[in-house]
Amino acid sequence: MRRLLPAEHKRAFKLAAMRDCSRRCVYCGSPLEYARATLDHVHPLAKGGTHDPGNVVSACPPCNRLKADMLPAEFFLRHPWAGSNFILYARAVHRALKRQARRAVSLAYASAKAA
Repeated sequence: MRRLLPAEHKRAFKLAAMRDCSRRCVYCGSPLEYARATLDHVHPLAKGGTHDPGNVVSACPPCNRLKADMLPAEFFLRHPWAGSNFILYARAVHRALKRQARRAVSLAYASAKAA
């Protein structure tokens, strides 16, 4: 069963995520206003992720829909540009998530070069 956050906690999470991500979408790098920003769980709740601040980032609605419930490695392999921006803008995420992003982006660009 999914636990919902009270409104004041969600607002605090969103403000913290926006601050930690330089008020930008971590996937495309576009500037975000509070009203337009969405919270994205890098490791999706549907796949065992948590509401932990190290797993929550700010994203624009189109990127959040594009990522859906994909795991980070899968998403960054399909969209290496998003992984590159994630490495740049997602400053407060768990180190393991950043390592996954670096690995996936390297693999994606190596595969593209070989093809």
